Amino acid sequence: MSDSESDEDLKRAIALSLQESHPLPNKSEQAVIDLISEDEDDDLDAPVKTKLTSSLPIANVPKHKAVGPSTLGLDAIDDAGASKLNKESSTMESSVRLEHSTEKVDPRHQAFGILGLNRKQMEEERLARLSALKGLDANDKVTDESRKRKAETSSQEHFEGRNVKTKVSPPGEAFMSNVVNTGLAHRIATASGSNQYSTAGTSSGIQYPDGIVKKTWAKGFPRTGDDITIEEVLQKDDLELAVLSAFQIDTDWIIGKLGKKTKAVWVLQAKSDAEKANWRDNAPREYRFCFPSMDGIVNCMHSKLQLLSHGSYLRIVIPSANLVPYDWGESGVMENVCFLIDLPKLPSGQTAELNTQFGIELSYFLTALGLDQKIVDSLRKFDFSRTAEIAFVHSIGGSHDTAWQRTGYCGLGTAVQKLGLATDKPLEIDFLAASIGSLSEEFIRCMYLACQGDDGLTEYQLRTGKSTRVKGQAETKRKPSDDILSRCRVYFPLEETVYRSKGGAGSGGTICFHEKFYNSGNFPTAIMRDSVSKRQGLLMHSKMIFIRGSTIALAYVGSANLSEAAWGKLVKDKKTKEPKLNCRNWECGVLLPVRGSTSARNPSDHENTRIPLGMEVFDGVVPVPMKTPGDAYGERKPWYFAQH
Repeated sequence: MSDSESDEDLKRAIALSLQESHPLPNKSEQAVIDLISEDEDDDLDAPVKTKLTSSLPIANVPKHKAVGPSTLGLDAIDDAGASKLNKESSTMESSVRLEHSTEKVDPRHQAFGILGLNRKQMEEERLARLSALKGLDANDKVTDESRKRKAETSSQEHFEGRNVKTKVSPPGEAFMSNVVNTGLAHRIATASGSNQYSTAGTSSGIQYPDGIVKKTWAKGFPRTGDDITIEEVLQKDDLELAVLSAFQIDTDWIIGKLGKKTKAVWVLQAKSDAEKANWRDNAPREYRFCFPSMDGIVNCMHSKLQLLSHGSYLRIVIPSANLVPYDWGESGVMENVCFLIDLPKLPSGQTAELNTQFGIELSYFLTALGLDQKIVDSLRKFDFSRTAEIAFVHSIGGSHDTAWQRTGYCGLGTAVQKLGLATDKPLEIDFLAASIGSLSEEFIRCMYLACQGDDGLTEYQLRTGKSTRVKGQAETKRKPSDDILSRCRVYFPLEETVYRSKGGAGSGGTICFHEKFYNSGNFPTAIMRDSVSKRQGLLMHSKMIFIRGSTIALAYVGSANLSEAAWGKLVKDKKTKEPKLNCRNWECGVLLPVRGSTSARNPSDHENTRIPLGMEVFDGVVPVPMKTPGDAYGERKPWYFAQH
């Protein structure tokens, strides 16, 4: 059964996560920087030019209701092709009726969205709330809105396999000696000691030059040094330009987290021209938008990526969290995970070639998204040398008959190769996901082989029964073992786990699985494990893969759940008879080798062993948020986002 078969059921499936109300930004905090400067200097280290205006929410939606780009504003629909619902938003309008309440709501019985709604009525309601809460005069606010003009938007040049040509200007010798005195070997290390971090988000400067993985802060839980707040991520006091990508966004909330002078570029899903116009028309003129292509088979722009320019350095953030308060712990019921790395700016006027896999693939992905090329090119003004031992992994929505090895699960396998960690020895793999697609043994084999460093051809050849040679690439000789399923575990919560969580069933709206998938007869039920957070009572929206061999260990952190929609499928092109990768989602993540861990074995002592490293290999390197090895499901039921 394919994920797309759930479309009819998905129309009845609704998810609304528990959300706490949050104050609207003060009127003084609603002044933001005008992106439309005279010289169009909007690259990542452009000088800030201030033009203050009154900010309005991006879309006229009720307060403390997060919105997504489609009729259902939820993370869940990435796996079931639910963005097709955009075409039927008018038929959904009658079901979209939310009262202004803070009660916990069963996610299976409510829906919300921004399309097909009475925008005038919603705006009047929003203004009434503002008037009551802030003592503002609604008529004055309407007058302000009438003066608003559309934001200029960057062009969306189609990208397919084109390399970005760059001019090389090597950094100065003295600068490089100051950047790193102990070599450029990358080390992922989790900082310890909660006193290193302030909750005010005012500290700035390079904090994570080698990269770090942290869990999101959760209200009501002690700070232990391996967590981070949204304020600490953004460092708004000197944040000049923020490129923010998400599937789901609470506009009032995130605007309140940005600085007054911060330029913002929003990378969001909009499949139709009407949807794009809706975002632009309801946004302050200072905001710019990038709408990745949703043509053809593409269903979901699920990527979560932040480029945060602080003048002297660039912070790159790859979270599993959307831009909503509960994903960042403010309701104390949900946790996520994020990767951060701070890259220093090169000396004034100097640029350098993006010559690491991370930099090359990040640039490739951003260009494919349709982000303004000036922003993409400005990546070369920062030092990417410390990304040499990590990999940027992505899924680019669409069909790829060329360069398919670079994206989806094929790109995951290629990334493992480029890190020098490809192996034909057995692996143990633990998948943590917040959404599960229609899994099959075939799909799990694809993911397993990719984690070994296979680019997709091995499984493709097994499935098609034909040996295929690709130009410039030798035919694969890899032979997958027969016990792959016994070496994989998928962590997803049981129904009872969600009900026992701090937020109860009302907090499970963005944790999604379909009963039809699980009971299909082809679903590998034996690999399922209960997903229980080490922080008691929290549900997890994290997307992670933990890969262990006898001498290697890697971890994936990103936006991709465990589904064919997220990772793609390699098929035979009917015209060319050559492999073609189909990806229905836009996703991105980072692949992190674990090296130098004090918990790891000495590889030289175990070169011939088949015993994998234990999960403790990730201690102090990548936080493992769930309890392992996890309880098998047995006869118990998983949590379903829709029940009939």
